[in-house]
Amino acid sequence: MIIYRKSSVPPRAIASIAFGTGRFLMMSVAIVVLGVAMSACSRSGEEPDQSERLLELEATVQALETSLAALAAENVELENEIDSLKQEVGQSSADTGLGDLESRLEQLEAVWAMKDSALTDKEQWSEDKSEWTAQGDGDIADLTASIVEASGGEIHFIEHPARQDPAVLVMPQDTVDGETPLIVSLHGFGGNSADHAAYFPLHERVNTDGFALLLPNGNLNSDGFQFWNPTDDCCESAKSGGDDVGYLTELIENARKIGDFGSVYFFGYSNGGFMSYHMACKGLPGLRAVASLAGTSYVADSSCAGAPPVSVLHIHGTEDSVIQFVGDETEPDPKSDGETAFYASATEMLTRWSHRAGCDWHDNLQPYASFDFDQFVPGAESQAFRIGSDANCADGITIELWKGNGSTHGPAYSDTFINALLDWILSQE
Repeated sequence: MIIYRKSSVPPRAIASIAFGTGRFLMMSVAIVVLGVAMSACSRSGEEPDQSERLLELEATVQALETSLAALAAENVELENEIDSLKQEVGQSSADTGLGDLESRLEQLEAVWAMKDSALTDKEQWSEDKSEWTAQGDGDIADLTASIVEASGGEIHFIEHPARQDPAVLVMPQDTVDGETPLIVSLHGFGGNSADHAAYFPLHERVNTDGFALLLPNGNLNSDGFQFWNPTDDCCESAKSGGDDVGYLTELIENARKIGDFGSVYFFGYSNGGFMSYHMACKGLPGLRAVASLAGTSYVADSSCAGAPPVSVLHIHGTEDSVIQFVGDETEPDPKSDGETAFYASATEMLTRWSHRAGCDWHDNLQPYASFDFDQFVPGAESQAFRIGSDANCADGITIELWKGNGSTHGPAYSDTFINALLDWILSQE
């Protein structure tokens, strides 16, 4: 049975943590553990008790501290480069490239400030981790609601027997029956709906753009981390609740009892990106477009045969070492006598979905725009490539790539990215 209850969220100290400029910090927790089980297929439906959850969180914090120690080392290098550039600026004359030096200096100081902020935010997050854990089961949904309630939308919880934590549905103040879009936003491996909402605050545009937002949580694996299962044969759903296609389909159908939605859109980060593509492969009714950040599909993805065309936005950093831009076919598939069957590259994903739409993705396409999305990378690092009706794609279908030159698995995205992402999603009518 699925139960709906309107939010009445008490104030949480954890909600005051720096979710703004330090937004990428909460995401870093998921990044640290993301690569551990991308190819693993063992799952468990057992929920850990509070002591186990505390141990898991402590382990995650330790990994985060190691990651941020590397940031501290980079800060030292940045400081040295900044000092060196300051000396060069002081020694340069007006006609010997002074403007370029000053521009580079400003860029480095901005990056340095962001990384310094990460170190400060980590200390605050670590101090509050015990309160977060002590709140008990189900509080991820309450924490998610406390983050998104500032949007002014109407918050509902949708509980499901296959999940420990309810999904949070944010409804805009004004809706149009049969037309209000629904965006389903999926967290990465080891993450949850709360840190995902903090990192990608789509809820801030719910009322201004008139869409509903659904923030579900993945199932727990044997190590207590939440994940999405973007395969057909990995898990026995009767034991683990691993049928995420069935779960998300049912969740959307029950969300429709609260709002009469029009088109459905999926946005997913990393493991959530894999799951978003998988939902498109399974032909979810009403699905209009998929946007995936740092997530692809498996090389041997027979479940996508015969999938209907949808618009696709693939967002990927060229320096992503967790889910590589160029893909990874080195992992043998135990069911295929050693043939490789891991995940596809960014361009391969675009080729696949272009072909499904009856058009061809060309590697020699030129970017139509450049964007400054990632605050960790100086300049307009993201190049946008697109094919659409001019390439004989199916009516209304757009296939697009945002290539983040120099961006890693966890970019420090500004509001510019959120605005551009939502503008793209909602334009796919």
